[in-house]
Amino acid sequence: MLLALVAGTLHAQNLNFECTPLEEIDKGWKTKPIDNVINGSLGIMLERFDQTWPTWMVGAVRNAMEKGLSKEVLDVETSLTVTVDSKNGYVAVGDGGTDGEYMSACYWNRSNGHKLLAVLVGKPTDPCIEVLCTYDYDPQKKVLTPEPDILKGYRWEDRKDYTQMFCHLPKNGKDVQVDEWGNDGPVRHTFTWDGMKPVYAKSEPIEDGDDPYPMMVRFKGAQPTIKDFVSALLTESEGDESMNGLKEAWGFYKNGMKQMPGEDLIVDTQNGYVGYSSELSDNERLVIECCYWNYADKRHKLLAVTNGLTMNGKPVAGQFTGITFYKYDNAIRQMHVVYGDAIGLALDTPDDIEVVTHALPRQGKTIVYTYYTTSGKKIEKRLTWNGSKFVQQ
Repeated sequence: MLLALVAGTLHAQNLNFECTPLEEIDKGWKTKPIDNVINGSLGIMLERFDQTWPTWMVGAVRNAMEKGLSKEVLDVETSLTVTVDSKNGYVAVGDGGTDGEYMSACYWNRSNGHKLLAVLVGKPTDPCIEVLCTYDYDPQKKVLTPEPDILKGYRWEDRKDYTQMFCHLPKNGKDVQVDEWGNDGPVRHTFTWDGMKPVYAKSEPIEDGDDPYPMMVRFKGAQPTIKDFVSALLTESEGDESMNGLKEAWGFYKNGMKQMPGEDLIVDTQNGYVGYSSELSDNERLVIECCYWNYADKRHKLLAVTNGLTMNGKPVAGQFTGITFYKYDNAIRQMHVVYGDAIGLALDTPDDIEVVTHALPRQGKTIVYTYYTTSGKKIEKRLTWNGSKFVQQ
């Protein structure tokens, strides 16, 4: 039975569907095999899981899969989104960081011809709970058999009181990561796939800017171009409405079509720069810029993305305005968010700031930060990339 969605804002209590409390799933899944699983496709395995332990999240995934959708936004206000990545065998339901329930699921092909299915369900409040259900799928018996101790190796019993654990199933690759948040600071535990199960490999502190969901950058040749970075950003930034305008313009560009009236797109591959602007109304203008620089080690690149908004010609601070940096690793063809402190952007902010703008260079390596104060002053700071960090001029 598919999930029945009702009109309006989507919340669990607004669904014509009887959900199993997560506490009940946590107590019961380990001792309850699931039979009559006719094949090992992700859709069928999730269907039988959902029929055994029904939740609105898995129901929403099944509904999107039935429609053939790779993405479905359920609630625009909270960015509650269903993601279906059939190629990588991964699905998820999550929002923009509110207190709602979430889920993800994936599977691995085992070396013995079986599959390992993982279904993660959780909620961050009242109470904070996360349940990782893992099953062996036997194609001969057509049964999902619980394997509750799949993440062995790390000494889970050593964790201290007031510790919270959050698991990240892989959208790309095969590694499982578990983040441990406690009084001694956050730690990330990595489990690598050995052909049968994820095996504990290492534990390390979570540094500022660590991203459990790196973006894949797909390209031909030895190195990616700015077009490859923008395509990856728009493809993998699920539920990010700040990129909707650029995403539409990028589609027109790739198909050789003219831009919509009031919109402009610059794609300068030689200089590694993309600039997008849109006249949202008579007095409102949006500008998004993207550019990248090489690291001195020749193995990494730094991508910068800015979002700026002006009204009546004056910059304003909006919900999505600002600058974001991504560090790209050519060895694994992935990029992840990196914070300013790690690349030399620990700036002294002037007093009485009303808004900050960021200008990226179409040529060169210098970013311009402009601070606008409530008293009407405008202060510029210029920062130049030196191959490992930004240096203030």
